[in-house]
Amino acid sequence: MVTKDRNRAHLAGKTAGRKAARRKKESEVQIQYAPAKPFNRNRFLLHMATVLAVVLAVVLGMSIFFKVDQVMVSGSEKYTPWEIKEAAGIQSGDALLSLSEAKITANIQKKLPYVGDVRIGIKLPDTVKIEIVELKVVYAVQDSNNAWWLIDKTGRIVDSTNAAAAKDYTGIAGVRIQEGVIGQQAVAYEEVNTEATTGETEAGPTIPTLPPTPAAQLWDAAIQILTALEANGVMGAVDTVDVSKIAELTLKYDGRYLVTLGDASRLEYKIGAMKASIQKMGQYQAGYLDVSFTIWPDEVGYRPFEEGFSIKN
Repeated sequence: MVTKDRNRAHLAGKTAGRKAARRKKESEVQIQYAPAKPFNRNRFLLHMATVLAVVLAVVLGMSIFFKVDQVMVSGSEKYTPWEIKEAAGIQSGDALLSLSEAKITANIQKKLPYVGDVRIGIKLPDTVKIEIVELKVVYAVQDSNNAWWLIDKTGRIVDSTNAAAAKDYTGIAGVRIQEGVIGQQAVAYEEVNTEATTGETEAGPTIPTLPPTPAAQLWDAAIQILTALEANGVMGAVDTVDVSKIAELTLKYDGRYLVTLGDASRLEYKIGAMKASIQKMGQYQAGYLDVSFTIWPDEVGYRPFEEGFSIKN
């Protein structure tokens, strides 16, 4: 009986040993790692070339199938949709996805100067959308030959006009431009000063004076004022911008106020202060406004006009 028990125990022990050995072997197989394959440059290049070829094929296929058939124009009042389409240079059958937004915008703005901003969009499978933002307010300035030109806030010449029509726009005084070319930037005209500033005359010695401010500097101040007017949303209410004195820039506002801006510093802030002050005043009020902040730091000065004075004087 004892012998049988010993045999059974011996067999059980051998069986358990075999199972343990098998589990160990299986465990060793599971944690074995295959060595990394060496980098194959040729195979990588072939793979990239294949991907690129697929992308090119897709793009080419889209270019072939998506052609321009319709051009939709919106936002234009000055020009007809046909004029916008012609200026854009888009032809029926052009590849829709290869159109250049920058080129289309440049074409339109060059040929149609009243156009401010252009937004281009596409609608698959065959439509181009052109949204036009036209210049609503422009400014009038004279050239060296006394001809009048209309410009936008950047100084780009929009159109020619005459003295009577120029009164409907904000006029720029104190500086003139060279003869203009529609669609191009205006250039300040430098006046030739033939008057003596020093030396002896028949009346006696002259008093030395400061040299005149360069016209380019006056013109730059004018453009800064126009930009500040638009930033504050008051461009349509200003009658005249006068930059004849670079340290004493002035505005005539709505036929009611003569506004002193001082020099060209902080123009957007100064015009914002002017606007806020006028909004607080009554419709019957009129007079001098000082937003130069030289006499009253950070305060707007106001003084009514003298009796009988007109801002048109």
